Amino acid sequence: MNLRLLVLALGTFAIGTGSFVFAGLLGDVAEDLSVSVATAGQLITLYAIVYAVGSPILVTITSRVGRKRLLIVSLAVFTGANVAAVVLSSFGPLLASRVIAACGAAIFTPTTAVVAASLAPPERRGRALATVTGGLTIAFAFGIPLGTLVGDYFGWRAAFVLVGVLGAVALIGIAVLLPAIENPLPVSLRERLGVVRQPAVVAALSLTAIGLGAGFVVFTYIGPLMGGITGYGGRGISGMLLLFGLAAIAGNALGGYGADRWGYGRSLAVIFAVVTLSLLALSLLMPVAGSLLAVVGAGVALVTWSVAGWAITPFQQHRLLELAPRQGNIVLSLNASAIYLGQGVGAGLGALALSYGSLASLGWVAALYAAVGLVVLAFEMRTGGSKSKCPD
Repeated sequence: MNLRLLVLALGTFAIGTGSFVFAGLLGDVAEDLSVSVATAGQLITLYAIVYAVGSPILVTITSRVGRKRLLIVSLAVFTGANVAAVVLSSFGPLLASRVIAACGAAIFTPTTAVVAASLAPPERRGRALATVTGGLTIAFAFGIPLGTLVGDYFGWRAAFVLVGVLGAVALIGIAVLLPAIENPLPVSLRERLGVVRQPAVVAALSLTAIGLGAGFVVFTYIGPLMGGITGYGGRGISGMLLLFGLAAIAGNALGGYGADRWGYGRSLAVIFAVVTLSLLALSLLMPVAGSLLAVVGAGVALVTWSVAGWAITPFQQHRLLELAPRQGNIVLSLNASAIYLGQGVGAGLGALALSYGSLASLGWVAALYAAVGLVVLAFEMRTGGSKSKCPD
């Protein structure tokens, strides 16, 4: 395995743990800060929206900074903002720290994707991107469940001590092992956003946002939802999150392999269909909550959703590099924005579902959101989008 790619994956592992560990701790955060669970969910929603809007702007502003230095500084900002959660005692300052953390991640994550793509030959690009994205999936498998378990035993703030340690280790690894990397040619914000004039690129970015966003309707509130379906407490939910994360590793690897070998349209159709049915199953299990059937069904739904959902990102990154081969740094940063915009919209829809419905509403709303992806994909394939490319 390429050590340079593993160093980048270590960084995305730290980012993923710090970004999403709130999902398993929202109930504790809400209780400690005297806010509702839906209000606490804004810690994830605002983070995602700031990332989505800020990424293309921040990546453009920092385009002349050396790639290695940029990775170190952005990860340091992210890590520091997460550690600040340990001492912040009210909701407003904690929300502000999430904005700062999102800015650091908005630079770090797309930069790692661009660097990974530049380090691999074209025929292995999908797997290189999957390796770096694998840091996020491993965060789901180990970082987030471990953070949830630490929070359950020592209080939710202790989870961010863990994030600080992970960030520090990643910083040292990048500083010591990553070589100097040549900067890509600087691209103006107008050029960066001009790529979205291409219909095929717009369709691909939309599918990224929908695919990842549908899952976040549920994942933002996965702690209360899994508790409601299975009757488990913090340790049991940590186990369910571990199951989800292990499946995510398999899904990410499958997506990287498939992006290099399988047809795009049919593969995405299968992926979105599986995601839709898996998310719907989480609502259908609520009438039998607490039973063995509910526990087993929830486990199966989590695994199938995770495998399919995490296969989306390598497919989409590979697809965008095919559509815009000379504008890879642009489309990959926009794809990262689409991921977090989708997650922000998904988290917001989840909050609305909870406010006007119940935990049982989350799966229905998420499934409908995912089904929109099938419609967008069908439109793209029918109009010949699979063959179109951006002009050089």
